[in-house]
Amino acid sequence: MGDQATETGLTRAGRCVTVDWMAHVAFVFIVCALLALKWPVFGGRNTVLVMIGALLPDIFKLILPLRLIGVSAEDALMLFHIPVGTLLVCGLCALLFEEGTRERVFLLFAFGMVTHYALDALLISVTGGLVLLYPLSWETWQLDLIRPDNWLGTTILVGAAVLVWLVLTAWRRTGRPINDEASTDAS
Repeated sequence: MGDQATETGLTRAGRCVTVDWMAHVAFVFIVCALLALKWPVFGGRNTVLVMIGALLPDIFKLILPLRLIGVSAEDALMLFHIPVGTLLVCGLCALLFEEGTRERVFLLFAFGMVTHYALDALLISVTGGLVLLYPLSWETWQLDLIRPDNWLGTTILVGAAVLVWLVLTAWRRTGRPINDEASTDAS
């Protein structure tokens, strides 16, 4: 009976991970698509880098498959779900890119990380919240607005991301510039 309860808990946790990751990716897509209208650096391939940055804080969720094979790595991996640990991972991942692009890649990863923590701050946390200011403070932060397994919120974000993509795709097919500055400068 205990094994079945553990398995069910892992299955629920796995579903929460999927819902969580989909929400982070959809939110980043919306934010980057809108920011790219004004600042092109957020568009194209760079959007993917921000998406990766938004998922980096959840490296600690590797504990779920590790538990299945009997490895207990909670303490070590939880360090990655605080901004200091995630910034370290952002920096290490940026080192994998060409020398001239590393700073931009790091900043895009870090921007994704910020969006991740912004969304996580909205969640009802069973662990007491996010330790955003570690090592300066152990104070936890949370707004307790959204349940972590809220599939409806994720569905709305994914639907909004699809809608933004459809609108931007249709607009680009017209051949007109998206921002008004280009059209007002020409007049």
